[in-house]
Amino acid sequence: MKKILFIIGFLAACFVANAQQELLLSQQFYSRINKNPAGTGNVEDIDLFLLGHYQYAGVEDAPKSLLFNGHTFINKINSGVGLTISYDNLGIARSFLDIKAVYSYMLRPADNMLVSLGLGFGVRRSAFNKEAYTVDNIIEMYDGTIPDDESKVRPDFDFGVEFAMNDNLLIGASMTHLLDSASTTMLQGRHLNIYGRYMFKINDKWDIAPSLTYMHHAKTNVVELNVTGYYDRFIWGGLTYHPDLSDKFGSNPLAITLGVEYFRFRLGYTIDLGLGKIHHMAGTSHELMLSYSIDRKRTKSKSENVEIFE
Repeated sequence: MKKILFIIGFLAACFVANAQQELLLSQQFYSRINKNPAGTGNVEDIDLFLLGHYQYAGVEDAPKSLLFNGHTFINKINSGVGLTISYDNLGIARSFLDIKAVYSYMLRPADNMLVSLGLGFGVRRSAFNKEAYTVDNIIEMYDGTIPDDESKVRPDFDFGVEFAMNDNLLIGASMTHLLDSASTTMLQGRHLNIYGRYMFKINDKWDIAPSLTYMHHAKTNVVELNVTGYYDRFIWGGLTYHPDLSDKFGSNPLAITLGVEYFRFRLGYTIDLGLGKIHHMAGTSHELMLSYSIDRKRTKSKSENVEIFE
């Protein structure tokens, strides 16, 4: 099994300039400050968000990700502030740890509109450990060498913008890892994220929110098509289809999400079912989300006229 994983991982390293290196997390709309700092402070409460993602279930040493976000809105400075910590273990001897402070400033062009400008700044630790796997003679099959053990800590910056109107429309765009001009074993390269979502109110109990997300990195282009239904803002369920357009739909998982919100707690679960030409290799992926909102004293703020439904 480790030999199989090494082959996959080594091929990915050889073509890393063309590969996506950031996971797309299916429940990111609920707390997106690690992808777009402009989403910081979209609620006046203190929002705490924890998410775990386990990819390729059943495969030894499969990639795993852990994410923590915490943020709030401060009326005195008309800004959102927060902290995001993410850890990605890519499974093939590579890992990334990000720790960033996030900040956003709110502009109101009209009473029912809100524009948010965001900046994320912190450090990233990247590590590669070639001794994690037994290579045997597999390397002789390839024209290349395995990088030496390495560990780096370097500054990391993100920038983004969001536009919200009423409590229905949300549009955002961001660029992450601004200092990484290219992808290497130790660098992830810049990632462009663009997304939009609209909340349709069906009746007093039901809301439906279709959304579209696009991620571009080097020659990788991934689109997410999502539809989520909410019942009484208590229970929700949705479907997400996110093919890799650059791979001619060779990888195009379908994610199924179920969740519940009660007494300031939010719990969600997503299962990714592999489709496409390589679905038998990818298997399934699992994602578990838990968030809690700490109540704060209400003040006149940006949320008075525009409420961004998370």
